[in-house]
Amino acid sequence: MGNYLGYHNILLGLKIMSTVIKDGVKISGIDKNLFAISDLQKFLENWDNDYQKKISTVNIFNYSLTKQWSKEQCQFFVKALYHVRGHFDSFLWYMGNFAPNYKTKQMILKNVHDEFGMNGLSHEQLYFQFAQSFDVDLTYELLEEKTYLNFVKEYIKNQLLWLRKNDWGHRLAAFAAIERLDNVDYLNLRNIAESIGTSGKALTFFNVHIKADHFEGILVDAFQELWEKQPFIANKVFNFIKDFQTSMWNNLSDAIFNYNNKKTMLPC
Repeated sequence: MGNYLGYHNILLGLKIMSTVIKDGVKISGIDKNLFAISDLQKFLENWDNDYQKKISTVNIFNYSLTKQWSKEQCQFFVKALYHVRGHFDSFLWYMGNFAPNYKTKQMILKNVHDEFGMNGLSHEQLYFQFAQSFDVDLTYELLEEKTYLNFVKEYIKNQLLWLRKNDWGHRLAAFAAIERLDNVDYLNLRNIAESIGTSGKALTFFNVHIKADHFEGILVDAFQELWEKQPFIANKVFNFIKDFQTSMWNNLSDAIFNYNNKKTMLPC
């Protein structure tokens, strides 16, 4: 179990703050915390499964369909997905600026640290590597935003508006949910990439994200504390993010499958 979901906090001697009664048996504060962790683990597993089930109905995750994309659709996908993931820095910037203490600021900085890849290529460079395998040059796309689709702009804007309207507890839960989504999303995105012919080093961007533990450390400890104190907020926000993300995938799927640049469409 290691550090997962704050077990180290318990094993190092969590103070007994209260006693509860369950089926006529006294349960210590430590046992109560263990029950809370168990409930949280079950919630997260069910949430993962429910999210996967919801997005599996979206055509973009039907790999028998995506493998039929034309070269132009594949290139369009590469460019559009770049903006879906590439503007998360705005979310992190907002979270970092309004984080309530040093520990939560470190939580945000850990995410930024990982994005830069340190001794290896940054995640941005790895995505460029993926794009180049489809003859797509993204060098100026972040500035020119030629494929920054309107629904993606709204997706990013609405994330920031939602953060602005809600308190830190809600923001923390949203950040945790988004990081948790990565565990599911990047495996599915790699499947799309493979279905359209991506192989070798071009898959590194996806493999790095799949291997990373997005839901860990300070974030997990902070979310566990929120779950123990205000589980209704955690539950509500996680389910909101699940639906919000699914809606975005539906829009992206429609955009790609309906894409037609009025030129001869070549096989991907």
